[in-house]
Amino acid sequence: MLIFLEGLPGVGKSTNTGLLYRQFERNGFATSWVHEFDRPHPVLFFHEACLKKDEYRSWKHRHGGELTVLDEMVRFRDVTVGIDLLELEWNYSDRVSETAFAELREKDVWNFSLEEYMDVALEKWRSFAEKLAEKPEQVVLLDSCIFQYQIFSFQLENAPAEELNRFVQALWDIVSPLQPRLVYLYRNSVADAIDHLRAARGARFFRHIWERDRSRPYYKARADSVETYFEFLNDYNRTAQELFEKAPCPKLGIEVTAGDWKEYERRLLAFFDLTPISDLQEEFEGGEFFNDALGISLQIKQVEGAWLLTDPEGNERQLHPRSSKEFYIRDLPVLLDTSVKNQIVISGASLNNRWTETGLVFAKNRDWKPRGQ
Repeated sequence: MLIFLEGLPGVGKSTNTGLLYRQFERNGFATSWVHEFDRPHPVLFFHEACLKKDEYRSWKHRHGGELTVLDEMVRFRDVTVGIDLLELEWNYSDRVSETAFAELREKDVWNFSLEEYMDVALEKWRSFAEKLAEKPEQVVLLDSCIFQYQIFSFQLENAPAEELNRFVQALWDIVSPLQPRLVYLYRNSVADAIDHLRAARGARFFRHIWERDRSRPYYKARADSVETYFEFLNDYNRTAQELFEKAPCPKLGIEVTAGDWKEYERRLLAFFDLTPISDLQEEFEGGEFFNDALGISLQIKQVEGAWLLTDPEGNERQLHPRSSKEFYIRDLPVLLDTSVKNQIVISGASLNNRWTETGLVFAKNRDWKPRGQ
């Protein structure tokens, strides 16, 4: 089964995908969660160079045969290959010259025309669907993949709505044999969604997105102001609602304006015929855990009975026991392995944040104390 969660930024997609991830596993299903910023991503493109196979062979030939070692991290598809630029930068920089790396950056899919993007994206979705079809018992959760990323890609280019509709329909055609289902979360107005997003992420979030995208055709045709991003969200919301209505699969829409999350969770679990199973009662050894190589730390503390993680960017995230030696992170598909005393080993999915890289080890700082102690 393939499950999509969609909605405006900040509406609760990741938190509720995390809920489904835990509950499907607790109900005995083999489950994986493909986060919006999963790395390498099976259907989207973030920090990924895409070359045709002959281009990849030529690139290797020009920059030294020893680059064959990169074949172990390259994703080969029918026509193209995908190269995770973050993986290359973080773990292979000593094997690749700056000139060779610069050539790959030019092939970052973020720089592609919309027509080029559609070609490589369809190939990627087909590859994903073919592999998933080999595991019919698997439940796969994807957030922000079939609506959000596509709307951003097309809307930023001022592409006609018909073009986006045809492309999204092509994606539905690809995944239809995988028993797709769709959950769409929304608030009663875009203005309310913007207010909620501002409270949750701060005004800097809006400016960051606008600064990142202001050179794209959508913004060039409008006032040069951060408020134009709010226009973008209004257009996005209208398009997403239309796509939801047209979605050719079982679907559930939940308005979350009132914040009655217990009721929303009940409806969500009922839609998938899941029995709600409570967290295990496991203890976590709190403290600060440090990774010397990267100079970053994770802080774990208990507040009013809940275990909280503060990540290296300062974000606070709730933890849920997966077993006596492993913990879920509420809104990320990253796991904390605590099987070795005084250590945390990162497992689960690797995301675009360096601290989530699978296999990273954080050792406990024995001298650390929470503030106020």
